[in-house]
Amino acid sequence: MAAVRLQRIKEEYGEKLNFSWRSYPLLLGDNLKGVFTLRHAEAWHRAHLEERSLSFRPWGAGQPYPTSSLPALIASKCAERQGESLFVRFHVALFRAFFEECRNISDREVLFDLAKEAGLNMEKFRQDFDQGSLEEKVMAEFEEGRSQYAGWGVPLAIIGDHYPVVGAAPIEMYRRGIDLCLVKSID
Repeated sequence: MAAVRLQRIKEEYGEKLNFSWRSYPLLLGDNLKGVFTLRHAEAWHRAHLEERSLSFRPWGAGQPYPTSSLPALIASKCAERQGESLFVRFHVALFRAFFEECRNISDREVLFDLAKEAGLNMEKFRQDFDQGSLEEKVMAEFEEGRSQYAGWGVPLAIIGDHYPVVGAAPIEMYRRGIDLCLVKSID
């Protein structure tokens, strides 16, 4: 929900905003069986009730559910290295693959297929993905987030380094924080 709402905000405010995405792995081996649980289903149902523009398809029995979000975050860093527009295209493709197509975004082949579909340079993507330093970057961002924002929920948007918006907040909360920052920058 937050990604959909932030995309709307970006469209509304245009060049006045600069987004900086940070990695915060949600699954670091705590879903080793790769099973879609009742907790997942309830969260998705709630999200669909709150944000009608979202399209969800429930995972069926036997479909491999991601065991870790780390590979998708590493792949996102690879896309980011190829420019903002390609990163955005890949980011959207990841969400669609997971929520609408029930594709296992912890699977290397799925990530490479998505990168190709998003128009990324596959040779560069493969090199970046396999080199290992991007995993270190993801984990460094994770540790930074845990140390600075311990106890906060996910997702967490920090607006102008001053206004935290936690969880799937209503779009108006993002607007208020942004408007406050814009007013302060004019003063």
